[in-house]
Amino acid sequence: MRNAIGARLAVLKIVLLVAGIAMIAMSMGDAVKIWKKDFGKLYDKGINEFNEDELVTGKVEYVLDPIATLESSQTVYGIPVSKKMTPYYLCLIPYNEKTDKEGYYLIVHATNKDTINAMDSLVISTAFALEHSDQEVQSNKKPVSLEAKTRTIPDEVMDYALEYMRDGESSDAEIKSYIADMMLEEKDYGSAKWEPLLGLVITLIPIVWFIISKKRTRSFKNSRTHYVNQGPSDLYNTPPVPREGASGQPMRRYSPDAYNAHTYAGGISPEQGGVQQNGQQPAGRRYDPSAYGGGGDYQPGEMDSIDTSNLKL
Repeated sequence: MRNAIGARLAVLKIVLLVAGIAMIAMSMGDAVKIWKKDFGKLYDKGINEFNEDELVTGKVEYVLDPIATLESSQTVYGIPVSKKMTPYYLCLIPYNEKTDKEGYYLIVHATNKDTINAMDSLVISTAFALEHSDQEVQSNKKPVSLEAKTRTIPDEVMDYALEYMRDGESSDAEIKSYIADMMLEEKDYGSAKWEPLLGLVITLIPIVWFIISKKRTRSFKNSRTHYVNQGPSDLYNTPPVPREGASGQPMRRYSPDAYNAHTYAGGISPEQGGVQQNGQQPAGRRYDPSAYGGGGDYQPGEMDSIDTSNLKL
């Protein structure tokens, strides 16, 4: 169980790291332009003067109609929890007297709720102005200020624009020549300029997490209590102690003299409390060899006799 949790946490750290790096890479270019205020002006642009992925600001005064709608869903574990409808508007950019640039049509994808409401409010006033083009019409609706980024027009959206503008007289190629070759997609510059910082924070989370976990593991290992016996509780659970007169030179591992020279009875020397036997100095070996038939006054014991007369052998 612990290994499974550790594996999931490792995957989560990797995902956060990759997501943070990707966010920094994708948003850094726009953020730098926003901080430098490197924007293109809408009314300074001609019909073919838009560059892809360019930041453009300006005001839209004439909105013909929404020609398409993008439906996006937010899902949690594959289950849709919310939907968002964002329209594509066909707008009219009028003739600019200052720059002497001809008017053209421009597709704008609005994503903010307030912008969508403002664009919808301009549809009626635009229709009235076009119907009375020979008169000077003053609209009571304010132009919509846009912060946007240029995008390639999706083929499906272009098809809807052509279908909306067909009048039975102009070909599709002629209609396309009146529409800007790039569309504008609304973008919030206020949040976009902070996206690299957010990506950096997301990137640092798994790194700091890894450092803290390593330090906690090292601190735990260093702080564990080690218990050490201060003295032997068993006289026979002690290392051999060299006896007096031992040469101190290493002996062969299985030499019979090694045990006699370095081992006292009880495992410790008399100065350390070695066991005395009948008031005598402790023997040089832990077990008296005379007990196994050796020299001295040892007399071998006799086994008790057993009556085997009743056994049928």
